[in-house]
Amino acid sequence: MNFSPAQYRRLKSRIRSRYQLKWRKLKANLRLYPTGPLKTWIKDTEKELSTYTNFNWFFLKQVETFFFLQNIEPTAGNENSLSRDEERVFDTWNNSEFADVFLRTLNKGKTVAQASQINIRQFEQHLLTMGKRHIDKVDVRSTSYRIQSALGERLRNGKISPLLSTTLHLEGKDLDLMTPTLKEMNLFSHRIELGLKLIRTFSPVSWNRFTNFTDTIIPIKDKEFVSYSHQDFPCVSMINLYDRDFIDLMDDLLHENGHHHLNHYLNLEKLIEEPADMIYYSPWRRTIRPLRGIYHAYFTFFWAFRLFSDLASRDLDNIWYKFSDAQKEKIYWRAVEEFHMLNFSFEDLKWAKSQGLIGKTGWEIINSQQKELNKMKKFLSVWERKLRTHRKDLLKLKSELRTNRKKFKKD
Repeated sequence: MNFSPAQYRRLKSRIRSRYQLKWRKLKANLRLYPTGPLKTWIKDTEKELSTYTNFNWFFLKQVETFFFLQNIEPTAGNENSLSRDEERVFDTWNNSEFADVFLRTLNKGKTVAQASQINIRQFEQHLLTMGKRHIDKVDVRSTSYRIQSALGERLRNGKISPLLSTTLHLEGKDLDLMTPTLKEMNLFSHRIELGLKLIRTFSPVSWNRFTNFTDTIIPIKDKEFVSYSHQDFPCVSMINLYDRDFIDLMDDLLHENGHHHLNHYLNLEKLIEEPADMIYYSPWRRTIRPLRGIYHAYFTFFWAFRLFSDLASRDLDNIWYKFSDAQKEKIYWRAVEEFHMLNFSFEDLKWAKSQGLIGKTGWEIINSQQKELNKMKKFLSVWERKLRTHRKDLLKLKSELRTNRKKFKKD
């Protein structure tokens, strides 16, 4: 598989086409659904919803979930287990923003079907409020509405308040940035622009991907989080811009962009089976993980390797940006570290493929990345020799990988 701007454009075109298909299906089925406030609003807002946007994809996915929950009449299971329909309803609520109220209703002795119908009106009011706020652009509130941090909303003095917003006009890319204050906007804008300039100059492959899959950055201030995003909300990155250094910033921008890229595939087709078995050692988390965790980690951390290997392959003492000695050490270490960890996990992914757990497209994606990784192996010993403070860390990493390869060896 060729990771190129042309391939990215085709992938995004497929997402837009899928959106149109889902939208036409929803419109055709509306007549089958009971009349209600959300149904009426959707009919009145057809023009705005007919075109793909990142928000519209996010919103439509939730509307589909609402109509599924509204119209399913799950067959009851027995006193010891849920029926298949009840499991679907339970899982859908449990993975929603309303899991808390749904579970509280169940704990009061209601059945899955009863708890679902009791809380469906809250879900409807939430979606109606969201649509009015972000499509109609009306400042409406409701007690059922859950604040959307991925849309730049926050609770301030008991009221929903939008973050400040600006657009960074980069070379061939407009990037939206939302921040709580002007001071943070100025600081973060400068750091992001500088980081992306370095990426554009020294890792053009990374830059091309970034321009296609990241549209908005929202800072998070929580030491427990590095970055995150949502599969159903494309191209919006939530990144800790407060507690991470400049090298981390470049890494985090591309790591979250990797999730957006992968999510485009996941929103189109099934890449892997997802057994719950925790049988794969993750060198990133240093614990065992299911196949999904290893697959996602390999795909996204490969792009950290791409960045740091591109930088490490340069003469960092003779470029226009002056990295400190500590920063250069970190670049070499991250390139080396990711090389070894990716190679380790690729062996597990090969085994999973042999078990029929990775589909054709899913394997083509990972195998293409591994081929790129292998091309850089000739530089590995050079990077390792340049390490100073991380030499012991490298020995420790290699020892841990050998130990866990034996411990979690697959037949």
